Amino acid sequence: MANKGQRRREKRLAASRIVPLLRKAHVWHIRAKPGPHKRKNSVALGFVLRDLIGITQNARETKVVLNQNLVLVDGKAEKDSRRPVGLFDLVSVLNEKKTFRVLFNRKGELSLAEESFGSNEKICKVVGKKVVANGITQLATNDGRSFREKKTDADVGDSLLIQVPEQKILKVLKETAGKMVFVTDGKHIGSIAEIKGMDEGTMGRPKLVTLQTPDGEFKTVERNIIVVGEEKPLVRVE
Repeated sequence: MANKGQRRREKRLAASRIVPLLRKAHVWHIRAKPGPHKRKNSVALGFVLRDLIGITQNARETKVVLNQNLVLVDGKAEKDSRRPVGLFDLVSVLNEKKTFRVLFNRKGELSLAEESFGSNEKICKVVGKKVVANGITQLATNDGRSFREKKTDADVGDSLLIQVPEQKILKVLKETAGKMVFVTDGKHIGSIAEIKGMDEGTMGRPKLVTLQTPDGEFKTVERNIIVVGEEKPLVRVE
């Protein structure tokens, strides 16, 4: 017989390396469904509530909390326990009066950093740009958002400081020398660094970025960084 849709669960041993779990403690874990973040770079909201925050003990308790509209993701109530949650997302638990920002730690795993309750600013990276009808510029970001602007100086690779859930662009952060970035993949994942220089890529070679940290200088491909500020990060990144 043919498959009847996507799998709702996944063995812990097969989980992405970014999922912080004890792989041999149990057999299964909650599998994130397709959504605004790539599955390899996200975890299910139910996993965040049960295993990272610890406000629920099992799937039934998680569903009860979600169905009461007590959990917000980027300022919007969310009821789906399998909704993917990824980098820089804001998860708020109303009855606990707590807000958490999703980050990568130095082990390459997703982790949570507690913010002041009600924080509503996040950073996303522009991954697509095109002109649509009536000369409107449409920007696509790494977290599945789409912005339609009459005039913008944002380009692919730049970052947007936005206000959620209004989806209002507060500031455009250009991907240029001197800016602070957060490393999202590779050996230095979870690091904060300063851009020292950029080497243009070709059709066969990706753009390379030279970064400076207190521990030294290194290079990585451009897709592994997100600009988070000018002299210092504009949001919490560690």
